[in-house]
Amino acid sequence: MRANNFQYLSNTRSVMRIADRCDLSNEHIYSIENLEAIKIKSYNNLNTLPNRFDNDFDVLQWLAALIAESPLGMALLYEAQDAGWRIAICDLEMEGYHLDITNKVIELDGLQLEPYALAQSSNHINMILLIFAKALRDVWHEERWGGFEENYKPEAVLMLERARAADIDCVSIFIAWELRSQGYTDIWRMIIGSEDGDIARVLINILERYPTALYNGMALAHMFRQWYVDEQRVDALDCCSLQQMDFILEENNVRFGERAALSKEFELLSCLPDGGVYLHDLGDTVAKDPFFNGLNDAVNQSHLFQIIYDTKVTYVHGIPFRDAKLARKFLHTD
Repeated sequence: MRANNFQYLSNTRSVMRIADRCDLSNEHIYSIENLEAIKIKSYNNLNTLPNRFDNDFDVLQWLAALIAESPLGMALLYEAQDAGWRIAICDLEMEGYHLDITNKVIELDGLQLEPYALAQSSNHINMILLIFAKALRDVWHEERWGGFEENYKPEAVLMLERARAADIDCVSIFIAWELRSQGYTDIWRMIIGSEDGDIARVLINILERYPTALYNGMALAHMFRQWYVDEQRVDALDCCSLQQMDFILEENNVRFGERAALSKEFELLSCLPDGGVYLHDLGDTVAKDPFFNGLNDAVNQSHLFQIIYDTKVTYVHGIPFRDAKLARKFLHTD
C-alpha cells in the first residue's frame, strides 16, 4: 500500500498522504552506486563525523558507507541499488521518508537542517541514518509486495500493514545493533532513549540469555512480538493505514482484493536477504492470535467496518447499492 504520494513516517510508524511533495530536481537525486559506500568506508574514519558536509551528496555518502558497516544494512543497500532505486534528501518535515514508487526515489527527511549543520549534530545524523535503514527495508518489501490492497481484503491489508511496519522497525534496530557491534555506538544510544527503546531492550535481554538468537532468527522474532505490545503504537499505525485505505477508495478508485492474510504471508514478510525467515513456523500465530490481529481502538474498529461496507456497495448519486447493475437500472444511469 505504497502509492506515489504516500510515505512511511518513522516517528509514528504510520502511512499518510503527503500534502506537498518536495520539488526535487534531477541534480539532487543520486544513484546508490555513485555513493561508492565500500570505497568511502575503506579510507574514512566513520566513527567520527566529518568536519563538515558541503552538500547533500556528502551526507548520503557518509550514510551509505556507515550502513554498509552492518552486514544486513549492506545487503539491503545493494538490493536497492540492483533494483534501480535512487536517493535524495528532502524537507518532509516529518522525521521520516517517502518512497516515490514511479521514479524509484528514496526521499529522506533532512530534518530541516543544512548539510554543514548535520555534521555538527551526532543525534540528527544518526536519526537520518535510522530513517535510511527503515527506507531500505521498505524498498525490500516494495520490490516483493507492492501494494497489498489490490489482492487482499481491507481487514487483511490492515494486518499486513502492521506486520510490515513492525518488520521495518525491528530490522532497522537490528542494523543499529550490528553497527554498535562494529563500534558505532551513537545510533544505539539514540534508539535506547527513543520510543523504540522497548524493542531495543528486548534484543539486549534475549541476547544475554541466548547469544545464538542473533543468528537463528529468535532475536528478531522476539522484537517483532514486542512491537505489538505497545497498543498506542499499533493503534497509531492502524489509524493512518485506514486513512490511506479511504484515500485509495475515494481518490484512486481501487477495488480491494478478496484474499485473506494467511500464515505464509506473514512468514514471507519476515524474509531476510540471506534467505532466513525469522517468523518461520510462527506465521499461523501472527495470523490467528488476537494479540497480533485484534483491534483495540473503537474508532479504528468503526472505521474498518465502514471501509469493508464501502467495498461491498456501489454508490450512485449517493445511494448505496449491493448490485451495480441493479443500481443503474433503478436510477436509469449509465
